[in-house]
Amino acid sequence: MSFPNLSKSQYLRGLQCYKSLWLHRNHPDLKMEPDASQQAVFNQGTEVGCLAQKLFPDGEPIQFEGTSFDEKIKRTQNLIEAGIQTIYEATFKHEGVLVMVDILHQGKHGWELYEVKASTSVKQIHEQDVAIQYFVVSGSGLDLDSVFLIHINSRS
Repeated sequence: MSFPNLSKSQYLRGLQCYKSLWLHRNHPDLKMEPDASQQAVFNQGTEVGCLAQKLFPDGEPIQFEGTSFDEKIKRTQNLIEAGIQTIYEATFKHEGVLVMVDILHQGKHGWELYEVKASTSVKQIHEQDVAIQYFVVSGSGLDLDSVFLIHINSRS
């Protein structure tokens, strides 16, 4: 069975609103640039992601800018084969779906996937997010031992 190329964010967009995904895929010219408020949310998410990386220091990053997704996937595989224990933005593709894992870590019992959210609670869309990542990563041949959601602790 062949599937069209779809990123994790497009998959999640489609779960939330079919029309939004259709417009995103078929009329990208209608896309609006984020306003200051949306950009602040994006920036906060990036900051939380950087903080979460401190839980697993000395990881190897997969650079987003300047490389193709095929190059990102190849670099991820090379780092895994080289025995690197922590990879930030590890990239995988399976059945036409592309994901970039916030933190991939070789734990005591096997590979662990960590998805980081700038949220104070777990939402259903977050569970769907890690589910598609699990599907893609394990489907691409990497045996995952555990999958975790990291979110902000609002009690401290």
